[in-house]
Amino acid sequence: MSASSKRRSRRRSGSSSTRFTPSLVVPTETVRPAPIGAAGVAASAAVGIVVLAFIALIWIITGRAVQDQGAEIRERAEQALAGQAATIAETISNELKMIDQSLMIIQSAWKQDSDSVDLKRWPQKMPALTAVSDDLFISDENHIVRQDILPQAVGQRVGAAYVTFPHGILESFESDGAKLKDSSLIQVSGGSPIDARQFLMYIVRPLDHPRDWQVGASYRSSELTKLFAEAALGFNPVVALVDTLNGNVQALVGPSARRPKTDLSQTPLFVTMQRLGSGIWLGPSGIDDVERLHAFGRVADRDLMVVVAANWAEVMTPVANLAAGTRILAGVASALVLAIGGLVLWELYALRSRRRHQRIYERTKGEIERLQSDEAVYLIKNRVSDSRLQTIVANASDGVALFDAGQRLLQWNHSFARGIGVQLRQDMPLDTVLREHMDWAARGSGTEDTEAEIARRAIMLLTGDAAGIPVRGPDAESLVLRGLPIEPGGLILLLNGFTTWQQAPAPGLRLIDDEPSPPTPPPPLPAPIEW
Repeated sequence: MSASSKRRSRRRSGSSSTRFTPSLVVPTETVRPAPIGAAGVAASAAVGIVVLAFIALIWIITGRAVQDQGAEIRERAEQALAGQAATIAETISNELKMIDQSLMIIQSAWKQDSDSVDLKRWPQKMPALTAVSDDLFISDENHIVRQDILPQAVGQRVGAAYVTFPHGILESFESDGAKLKDSSLIQVSGGSPIDARQFLMYIVRPLDHPRDWQVGASYRSSELTKLFAEAALGFNPVVALVDTLNGNVQALVGPSARRPKTDLSQTPLFVTMQRLGSGIWLGPSGIDDVERLHAFGRVADRDLMVVVAANWAEVMTPVANLAAGTRILAGVASALVLAIGGLVLWELYALRSRRRHQRIYERTKGEIERLQSDEAVYLIKNRVSDSRLQTIVANASDGVALFDAGQRLLQWNHSFARGIGVQLRQDMPLDTVLREHMDWAARGSGTEDTEAEIARRAIMLLTGDAAGIPVRGPDAESLVLRGLPIEPGGLILLLNGFTTWQQAPAPGLRLIDDEPSPPTPPPPLPAPIEW
């Protein structure tokens, strides 16, 4: 039988050969993830702790930097506000002293010669007084104005004499603090107008005669607005002059002057001012309840307090901007640290994975080499066993033939070919073998129904009937043909009962003649059987 015939026979029936070929077993460790060792866990934990420590350090430094910057900005704002409050308080104190000194001069002149005192001529004598005062008067014991630089005020009470000027009415000033010629104008050159309210304040001195007569002047400070304009306190600031006796606002400059609360007596700001006298306070202004940073200072020798306040949100805007930029930078730095930590962890994992794969590879390589060595030994043993078995089966006295699941001939030995009396060939169907055997045995003179007999014999062989089929051998022996069904669907035919034994011919020797006439034809060349 040729090598290609052998390969075809092996494909048709897996049970036709007994040759054992060991397969290579791949260790399951190559596909199963290895557990993380204690060293790997410790290294990963150390990297994670370092990364978290760096991130925590970044944010701690960021927080401290923002806090320090905020404290520095607040300190500068407090110093600026405190300086403005002190400056305004000093200016107002000087103006009040100037008014008081002017009144002392009039008081002294009245004492020397009251008939020579004419207030209509005093504004030309004291231009500095009229710069901070809109009214100068002398009143009797009933507070009726007897002399006044305003002719329309003569004969009126002091409280009603000031009818020509607004009492706490909202006024507009130029952006540099100068008084607008037309207060109804909304648009002014150089920037937005400054809103202000100034309530009526009098400074009075007693006259020596007549009894209970007084000389007095009003106080309306234009310096308050000018200093407010020069301070540049940002958005929505406040400058106020507060009476410390009853908590009333006497003057107010800033956007809050539009709708102010003039009574501060019940506010935390006023309580703080009474307790400290001067200082810094953060909280809602009692004027409009806007949170501001306040600086306040007392006017010397007066029951007046100057309050300068800047919007807290405006003060802390640089801090907010710095904090936003710093947090973005800290976030970028944290992301960079995380990326570096991730790369380090990945490198550690990759290094451990490479080492693990290297160990698996070396172990697998050794296992493969061992299996290859075992396979070589098994192949040698199989070849020896095949050679022995082939020799035994080929020279056995019983005939053996193997059919596949389709009842086609695969292999046979010399005794089967000699006893069956048929020219056997590869892939020969079982019914053909039986038909040719019956034709050969009957020498063409049979009268029985050949096809029915073939079918009967085939059924007996396929079902493994123990009785078997009687067959006449080449030496007139009484042979028995039996079938042995095998899984999955194959068939082995056994031909028993030979009385004489004949050695199998050498490979390549033709045993069956093409002429069918000889009574006892020699058997064909047997096909080797592999178990």
